This record gives sequence, structure tokens and C-alpha cells, in this order.
Amino acid sequence: MTITDRMLTGAIANNPANYDGDGEWRYSVPHKSLYFSRASAPDPKDNEQWFPLPSLNPDGTRRMELAFQQFAKRRWPPSRIEELERFAVRRGWNLAMELKYGGGALEDKEAEEWQYVVNRELQRLAQQVRQKIAEIKS
Repeated sequence: MTITDRMLTGAIANNPANYDGDGEWRYSVPHKSLYFSRASAPDPKDNEQWFPLPSLNPDGTRRMELAFQQFAKRRWPPSRIEELERFAVRRGWNLAMELKYGGGALEDKEAEEWQYVVNRELQRLAQQVRQKIAEIKS
């Protein structure tokens, strides 16, 4: 089966990248497919050639949280940053990055701006995987 961009970006976006914990998405070289594996429930493909997919937000790294804070500081006024920080203290940064209609802190326009950044990063990571697959084929 051909790996679509949607499949690849979905796996990257939802990749905990923690094999010993929640698991990780991987690319199976011989099967030319994506699969999910974790230490508590290993996949048989783990015994063949594979590589881990990158992660948009690996478990425990706070990568997206820190990126969002930097993004917000460059884009929005200090008063809005203070509002977001107060929200994050109460409900967490993971919700502060979400649209207010889903329980988050962002207005429509703010969520649109942030989603653009997230999508661009997903595309960049997906391109890295495509390059690695191409190198393996060579």
C-alpha cells in the first residue's frame, strides 16, 4: 500500500516516540509500511529493518508547548500572553494551544495562525521521512 501524505503526517502528529512507554510509529523497510509498536506489545516487524518516525511532540519533551510560547510572544501583545499564561496555570499549556470552542484558550484567528505553523512543521517532518525512504531505496 502506498503511504499517503495524510497517513504519514497523522502518524507523525500522533507519535508519542516513546517505545518503552506509550509506543512509537515506525516505518518497516521490507513491508514499505507504517506500523505502531511498543515494548509492552511489540510488533513482529520489529525483528526486521525499520526506522522510527519523527514526532511532532515526543512524550515528555514539551516541544510543542515551548514552540507555542515562542510563537505567541512574537505574534501577540504582552496582555494576551499574560492571559494565555494564566489560562495555562489553571488548565495546562496543552489546552492553551487549542481553540476556545474545544475548551482551549485561542480565538479563531489565533488558532488559525498556530495551525499554520503546526502544519508547516508536519510537512517538514514528513519530507524528512520521504527523503530517508528514498535514500534506502537507492
